[in-house]
Amino acid sequence: MRHDPLPLPGHLERAVLFHDFSEALGGASYLVQVLIAQLRARGIPVTFFAGDDGANFHRRDVEFIPLHGKPLLARSAPGALTLGLCNPRGFLAVRDWIRRNDTPGTVYHLHGWSKILTPSVFGALRPVQERLILHGHDYFNCCPNGAFFDYASERDCTLEPLSRACLRSQCDKSSYAQKIWRAGREGLRRGLAGGVAQASRMLLIHPGQAGPFAAGQWAPEQLFAVRNPVVAPCAERVRAERNRGIVFIGRISVEKGADLAARAAAMAGVPITFVGDGSEVERIRALNPDALFLGRQDRAGVARALSQARLAVMPSRWAEPFGLVALEAIGSGVPAIVSNRALVAGEIAEAGFGVSADTSDIAAFAQVMADLHADDARVAAMSLAGSASYRTLCNSEENWAGEIAAHYRAVVSACAPAGTGRHGEAL
Repeated sequence: MRHDPLPLPGHLERAVLFHDFSEALGGASYLVQVLIAQLRARGIPVTFFAGDDGANFHRRDVEFIPLHGKPLLARSAPGALTLGLCNPRGFLAVRDWIRRNDTPGTVYHLHGWSKILTPSVFGALRPVQERLILHGHDYFNCCPNGAFFDYASERDCTLEPLSRACLRSQCDKSSYAQKIWRAGREGLRRGLAGGVAQASRMLLIHPGQAGPFAAGQWAPEQLFAVRNPVVAPCAERVRAERNRGIVFIGRISVEKGADLAARAAAMAGVPITFVGDGSEVERIRALNPDALFLGRQDRAGVARALSQARLAVMPSRWAEPFGLVALEAIGSGVPAIVSNRALVAGEIAEAGFGVSADTSDIAAFAQVMADLHADDARVAAMSLAGSASYRTLCNSEENWAGEIAAHYRAVVSACAPAGTGRHGEAL
């Protein structure tokens, strides 16, 4: 795996971005908005295809093309089953835009496609795949369930995607039938793209993703690490050593380990606050009746929650490829207890910003909470170290966008001798 973008001379004319959502609903969708703003600040023209209706996208300096789709979870079961495999409107819109507008200096950057855009976007992009960059916000570009994680056994998965062993494994969150549907969708993606890794390169959000992607048949020379940007919500260091209580920020769901945090806090006898929403809220209330639920908060609300916390937790059951929540807390001066499955866990512990723990072991998790809650000096040291040096594990928004723009130019330069011209369709 290469770590530098090798920016070569090249004439970048336009970046065409793709994502399921047009507004900042979560980690990847937030980063897409950051990238658009940063690219425009650099004077790079941007076209943005979003799977949804774009009701909350208001930039006038971007060519914005909403595809008016619905998330699969908002559709009926038959609709999700069929349109989750192929989104004809999306395919035709992208194909036709490429036919009319493609130039040798145009780069295509696909972020998330699994919620609305579907594998059909790969068919539309196949004629320009030598200038296509994928972003590894998850593992959906090789693994059927997008996580290299067996949700049934709560273990990391080491099976080759779509191998016989993989197809026999019930690793999906819901059912084996959904696993087979997801496997079919990944097979369709590969068919439309012309192979597993038919793109110029994959941008990883953490170097540790290289192993799973290599297991998914991505060549090492296609993998480039570009760590995500993090901006601490709190401008001044939170004096965490003076505070009490745990804060959990994010989607309240099984995979994020909200139940583990609730149970551990109850066992440790420390207060816990949940910031976010999700399918598990009522279950978490039952597990810890004393927990405080603030619901989904804007950035100011997140900052308020962090300013009152002693510790943050990120107890995800699967191997989080980055850990934005933990690093935002750390940058604000709130030490984090992080699942040892997360790719940043060891780095956080080694840097003295927090603790890596087996958060699936409730007794051990609770003990870590209790120990840190009782140790002002240790919490203060972690708080000071994290707020001062968290950027050693992440990028600023400016540097992140600069690295990505360098990748764009490298791709354009590499393709320059191949000629120009308009492209045809893949389907």
